[in-house]
Amino acid sequence: MIQTDCDPMIVRHFKGHEDIITSLCFHPETTQLMSSSLDKTIMLWNLKESVRAYRFLGHKDVVYDVSYAPSGEVIASASRDRSVRIWVPKVTGQTIDFKAHSGAVRSVEFSPDGEKLLTASDDKSIKLWMVCQRRFLMSFLSHTSWVRCAKFSNDGRLVVSCSDDKTTKLWDITSGQCIKTLYDPKACNTYVEFHPSGSVIGCANMSGSIKLYDLRSTSLYQQYATHIGPVNMIKFHPKGNFMLTASTDSTMKVLDLLEGRPIYTLKGHANGTSVTSIAFSSNGEYFASGGADRQLLMWKTNFDMDDIAGKDTREIVSSVKETKTSDKSESQEMLHDKYDNKKLQNNKCRCKAPDLESLDKRVDQNVDQKAQKLSEQGRIMNGSCLSKDLSDAQFTMCSSSIVDALNEQVQSLRDTVIILEQRLTVLEEMLKQ
Repeated sequence: MIQTDCDPMIVRHFKGHEDIITSLCFHPETTQLMSSSLDKTIMLWNLKESVRAYRFLGHKDVVYDVSYAPSGEVIASASRDRSVRIWVPKVTGQTIDFKAHSGAVRSVEFSPDGEKLLTASDDKSIKLWMVCQRRFLMSFLSHTSWVRCAKFSNDGRLVVSCSDDKTTKLWDITSGQCIKTLYDPKACNTYVEFHPSGSVIGCANMSGSIKLYDLRSTSLYQQYATHIGPVNMIKFHPKGNFMLTASTDSTMKVLDLLEGRPIYTLKGHANGTSVTSIAFSSNGEYFASGGADRQLLMWKTNFDMDDIAGKDTREIVSSVKETKTSDKSESQEMLHDKYDNKKLQNNKCRCKAPDLESLDKRVDQNVDQKAQKLSEQGRIMNGSCLSKDLSDAQFTMCSSSIVDALNEQVQSLRDTVIILEQRLTVLEEMLKQ
């Protein structure tokens, strides 16, 4: 597939970690990028022209997660050594630590106001802390197995968590009580996150699927079965129209949430290695990916500026040249990455405004295709399920087929409604102009 200027593309490649990269987080001003790894270190990558990085040592075991405070002045990291460390991202590498849990700490995140810290652990608990005093505030207790991830809502009033007990739970910060539990009987979720609107949560699943739930009705809103391996992480684009996914099948997917379909398959990491971590910059202009190949790739998003209506799913395969870095035994070391700064120049896309006539045709074609598909399903059911002499087993299979067909009809109608809503949005924008 030929890559165009409006496709996602790699603009930087970093290599310095000695083991799998577990987490990534951009500085709020997109001047730095933080990464954590199974090599027991976290690294701070400078995105300016000097392209320098610092390695911070302090944890005694693997580091699972890293998070910037909203101010960008401090960083928190979570480790299997059961501790949480607060770092000042400077050359001196000032740090304080505290034992947060009785098990490995899997997840750490600052509250939107930067005053609190949320941690999740293998000890089956989620804890809330006051950052400045390192003071414990409350625990959220209801999970019966390891808690993989816990995240704040955008207003800081809710927390969502997922666990190996196959449940995803919604918590109220004020009371500390679980207000909703979502159960998936097939497989556990590995990662959860709030949509920028705050009304939807996204879940990455071990079965290779991604599910979106509407918080108002607590019902399944969208589902994508796009990966052939477990999904390690998902991230909503800051504008809310797209989602980025990372999987053990060596690929990342870009999902168009308005149209309800994948639009890109990204292959940048070594074939056969898992993509373990992803992150968007605060404005969505860039995203980063880290993998089991120990490489950190920085991508130019591009797809959020392109008119993707009606575009076929594209597969982007990007190759990178390894950039070797020095390896010293100091507590902080400076790494140099040779890179052509010309590649950092923004590739401007000339994107056309939505064509209302083409959108009308696409809606009509979509409706016609779904109507034809439903008609074919009806004929199949009539031929296979209306026989007079049905055994119990055949009747059960028939009922199951009817239920599956009805579910597919509902999903088809939902897809059609999404496209009609998009058409209405275009009309409103044209009327405003």
